[in-house]
Amino acid sequence: MPAGNTPLVSHEWQPLPGAAGAQVYPLIRKIDTISSNSYLIQTPDAILLIDPGGIPEQAEQLMQVVTECRHEKERPFFVILTHAHIDHFSGIQNIPAFAYTDAAVLMVQDAGASALERGDSGMTQADLMGSAISPMRVGHHILTADRRDHPGMPVEVCLPNGGLLTITVFPADPISMLPDRETIVFGHETSIDCYNTPGHSPDSICIQIGSLLFIGDLFFAANPGIAGIVGWSQEDLIHSFEGIGALLSAGGITTIGPGHGRLIPAEDAAKTLAVIKRDALALANIAELNRDRAVQAAAYAEDSMEEVNELFTIMAGRLYYVSFVLDELGESEIAKEMDALINGDTIDELLDAFRLFAEEHHRGGGVSIHLALKAGQVVAKLQRIFNKDELAHIIDPTLVNRAARLLSDYTTMFRGFTPPKEITVVNLPTIIETLIAGLSVPACSDDDMMSSVDDEKAFARMLLARIGTRPLLEDVEFTMQEICDPLAVAIDRDHFTDLLTYIMEDLVGTGSDTISLYIARNDPDVSVTIAGNVSSAEDDGGRKNLRFLSGLSLRAGGSLSCTRDETAGMRSYTITVTSVI
Repeated sequence: MPAGNTPLVSHEWQPLPGAAGAQVYPLIRKIDTISSNSYLIQTPDAILLIDPGGIPEQAEQLMQVVTECRHEKERPFFVILTHAHIDHFSGIQNIPAFAYTDAAVLMVQDAGASALERGDSGMTQADLMGSAISPMRVGHHILTADRRDHPGMPVEVCLPNGGLLTITVFPADPISMLPDRETIVFGHETSIDCYNTPGHSPDSICIQIGSLLFIGDLFFAANPGIAGIVGWSQEDLIHSFEGIGALLSAGGITTIGPGHGRLIPAEDAAKTLAVIKRDALALANIAELNRDRAVQAAAYAEDSMEEVNELFTIMAGRLYYVSFVLDELGESEIAKEMDALINGDTIDELLDAFRLFAEEHHRGGGVSIHLALKAGQVVAKLQRIFNKDELAHIIDPTLVNRAARLLSDYTTMFRGFTPPKEITVVNLPTIIETLIAGLSVPACSDDDMMSSVDDEKAFARMLLARIGTRPLLEDVEFTMQEICDPLAVAIDRDHFTDLLTYIMEDLVGTGSDTISLYIARNDPDVSVTIAGNVSSAEDDGGRKNLRFLSGLSLRAGGSLSCTRDETAGMRSYTITVTSVI
């Protein structure tokens, strides 16, 4: 989102551009999911509050400003919602000044007004946010079906707060692409245009006053953790992007007031719109983001971030060792290049922030979607600073690739898609033998090193790889039964090898110095059992999250079970996959 360089200042009255005699009082908040921005507007005929926000303190602060305005000159007071999501309105629910239509008239697009009047916890996102909502009285429904059926016909409405509205609906223009709109004149001079822009929600509208356009959450509607919420529609959203794009192209708008974050110059908004539309076009058939899915996403987030933390810690340690050895060899410049590949301080800061957020989330009984959103922010930042291709040449590529897949899978899931699962038919013994070989021998043999001494660059790269990798099984007595016949199974190869690697890392990390692997055919299934000796103390402290491993097993195309033999001091994991005849 562009930062914006608008002259409008938060928490101050100032002239509203393009609307003679009108003033605007923006209340701009740091972006969060708790409460929206609010915009107060006063004219000689009316006082308008666009989106009072989701917290009572914000609504009370705004009401103090409204009271001062009405002391100066008594005028009808209207509250207008860009859409009926709780972070845009719930702050007013228990404030008396907003409860009576003779004091404040609530104005909402027809679909949102109906949702508020019936106390719909799904459409308002109250259910997703773990909040309660009571039915609310809406004084005026914007863009109702009956008025839209009679376009161009002005209708006068007198309201309990003394307000007189003149309302005219104009249909969408197929030539200019402008969306349908409702023009509302308050009294005799003040007018606003409410453009119908569904997609983020069925009731979303954009409101133009003078040269300001208040867009609600339109620019956030394709974001992970927002796309797919109850009432979201990809088709409607793309159509709304086209309509608002046409409105911006027509001129007359200088500044965009978003529902969250700083004001945006219109020229920046037009560029942003093109990018967001491209993102939205990729969101066909995403899953609905309801409360149950938010719970699943939060669990997946915690499991994934635990493994991400472990992998990045290992990679940072390996890279530090490479840098140290190079420095000792007098290659300080190359050592500095290695240090720059992983910004350990930044990564530690990001992962610590998530850990602290998760701890506070569990202590305070937080909302699942907030934890999932936090993980999404951290993952996006890690992906931007993670130099996967360069790292894979220096430290164990299986570490690097697993970290990349974890980040990618979470992003995919959080955007509403099923994490990719490319099931193919493979020969299971060959897959396992190749993996075990890679985990048992150095990345570069002595012969490889000697054969590259005449090529300085090749030798340097092999040296870095030799220093930066350490075979997981080099100090482990590993046994595997010999299988001569091919054994075809249907699996996702990458996720399956990741799963086996995580299991063996778990066993080695909890003290196993002997590991055995057995393959058994039980038509129509094939089972792979990995067993290792572990001590009780180490097992309690180091055992991997079984929920994470089970989820990874599903993505690999199988299922997982884990057993512990206390008498023998053994722990075993069994992966079951489908054989192909």
